[in-house]
Amino acid sequence: MSSKGVNTAQELAKLNANKESARHCLLAADRFLKDGEFQNARTELDKALKLDPSNGYIYAFQDRINYFEELKKKEPPAKPVAPVPPAKPAPGPAPVAARAEKPSPSGPGATPKPVGAEPKKPEESPAREAELQQKAIEEQVVAEEQRRRELSERAATEEQKKKEIEARAAMEDQRRRELEARVAAEEQRRKELEARLAAEEGKKKEEEIRAQQEHRRKELEDRAAMEEQIRKEMEQRVSNEEQKRHELEARIREEESKRRETEARASGEQRRRELEMRAEAEEQKRKELEARIAAEEQRRKELETRLAAEEQRRKEEELRRAEELRRKELEDRIAEEQQKLRSLETKAHEEERRRKELEERAASEVLKLKELELRATEEERRRRELELRVASEERRSRELEERAVEEQQKRRELEERTAKEERRRKDAEDLAREEQLLKEVEAREAAERARRESEMRAQEEARRKEAEERAEEERHKLEEMRRQVEELTQALDQEKKAREEVSKHNLQNAVKQLRTTMQAAWVNGAPIEQVAKSIHELAASLSIPEEVEQSVQREVKLEMYSRAVKEVIAKRKLLRNSSSTLEWIRKVYQVTVAEYLENESKFLLDLVADQYKGTILLISKTIGTKDDITSRLKSAGYAVVQATSPETALEKIEKVNPNLILSDAEFPNGLSGVRFLHIIRANSKFNFIPFILVSDAGEPLQIGASDLRPNEGCMQRPLEYEELTNLINEKLTHFREYISSLG
Repeated sequence: MSSKGVNTAQELAKLNANKESARHCLLAADRFLKDGEFQNARTELDKALKLDPSNGYIYAFQDRINYFEELKKKEPPAKPVAPVPPAKPAPGPAPVAARAEKPSPSGPGATPKPVGAEPKKPEESPAREAELQQKAIEEQVVAEEQRRRELSERAATEEQKKKEIEARAAMEDQRRRELEARVAAEEQRRKELEARLAAEEGKKKEEEIRAQQEHRRKELEDRAAMEEQIRKEMEQRVSNEEQKRHELEARIREEESKRRETEARASGEQRRRELEMRAEAEEQKRKELEARIAAEEQRRKELETRLAAEEQRRKEEELRRAEELRRKELEDRIAEEQQKLRSLETKAHEEERRRKELEERAASEVLKLKELELRATEEERRRRELELRVASEERRSRELEERAVEEQQKRRELEERTAKEERRRKDAEDLAREEQLLKEVEAREAAERARRESEMRAQEEARRKEAEERAEEERHKLEEMRRQVEELTQALDQEKKAREEVSKHNLQNAVKQLRTTMQAAWVNGAPIEQVAKSIHELAASLSIPEEVEQSVQREVKLEMYSRAVKEVIAKRKLLRNSSSTLEWIRKVYQVTVAEYLENESKFLLDLVADQYKGTILLISKTIGTKDDITSRLKSAGYAVVQATSPETALEKIEKVNPNLILSDAEFPNGLSGVRFLHIIRANSKFNFIPFILVSDAGEPLQIGASDLRPNEGCMQRPLEYEELTNLINEKLTHFREYISSLG
């Protein structure tokens, strides 16, 4: 418990103990007062006043002691008067005068009118005086008892207030502990986040270092392999030159032997000179060859020196990159530290705002009760702690700023080092210009590679644009499909709301009664105004909402209109090329053009379906199979409406109102058959329609047979039409049983 809670509890306990001791002193003073020991009563009263100065009963008790003490002082002169009146009748009226001068608090009985009768019976005056005093004492005791009750009630009220203050202090303490726990949790979470970020940063650095080392190792291996290849080529070239030199020396020796043989054979001076000249020429060739070999050796050494310089430059470049990477890491770390600093400042502002709220609350509590000053002191202490915490956060921020300055200094040093590296790089570029002739081939190859890369980028850009166009087209298709689904769902939700209203208010029987009445009224067309008014009153008496009434009226109107059209067609009164009869029927039943266009396909299909076993909505991606199934189903006595995709079927299902849906399980694009089944399930208007899924052989069905409802089924290709017909008849039988149960 905090020091504030301890101090408050101790002071409240001390206050309660003082009040209890003061109450005991008052009880003791009351006992002394009854015994007539007024001095002891005053002593106890002084003790109670020291213990509880705020008790108003103490001052009232002092008046009570004074009153009884005065009564006690008046009693001795009244007692000896009783035997004196027979000898001295004159003094008899004196007590009456005394009583008249100072009447009792109970008042009217102390001043009787028949004064002349008193001399006849003077012995009754002391008794009357004592009786009046007794009555006054009793009334005073009653008043004191009443005052004691009020004081006890006031003490109970004070005790209740004290308990409320203690409860409020406990709540504030609990709230403070929760706030401290929340701050500690936030601090712990921040530390965990910092540790996690540090771990992630360490892992990322290790991965980057590992990747750099791997890349550097591969580069070194490639460069070592290249240098090994160059060394082998140089060794091969040196060995070739050495072989040529040996061949030339052998040829020179042969020429020398020939010359000697020639000199031995020929004696002519001219021949010898020619041979000497030839030998000199051969010697010159040999020297030239040796010079070429020395030049090649010199070029090899220069190449090795250049490779060493390149290796040194590469190492320096790697060091520069490492320094750059370290600089970026330092900048990222500085940014993170600044972000943490901002978050800490935000948290400090939040703490400051909370502190101000607590101070305002403490101030309001101080205005209400003085005991809350301790709480305000505690809040002040908390504010100081928060200020200390903010100061520590500011110190941390200053440290971070100093660290940022140090990092800035390091970054400047790194930039200077980078400038030096740049100068070295320029020197290396100067050396590289001397190798321009050797790199022309590489430049041509690089240009060729750049050209190929540009061509590949152009092709990639074209493919990307084509993919984006295709994705945009797909997105438009999906939006159109989504819009169609939303429109269908909205239309179905309107119907669902009316059904939910019926179910919500348990109006099935009332709606059935209203429907029966409307059917009787709409048999021969729209009812007259009086009948329509009576139907509306019937709906109101059955507590049917107005929107449900309108929905039922629309369904009955369209149903009666459809029945009238069928009767006209059955009686051969309607010609195919005449629309006047249908126009007349629409006017009779007050069917609007929009309602007619909305339900035209349904009316016509209902007329056709009367000659068939039922209407089947066939959704298939395979045209040949679809036509084959359609012809077989039609020959079996079913009306078939075709759709190439679930999206098209969603548009037709409202108009067709099929008795069964037969759909493929998978489609190339858009909704699948299983997804379409889930959409139908979710729609309360169509979830009772039988649904059969047809999947290809070996194609896994995304829904298990155990998950299918009684009005749902599945089959696999190749289809056995007898089995398909039996399954359709089974599901349609279930459908008709369900419809008859609703009727």
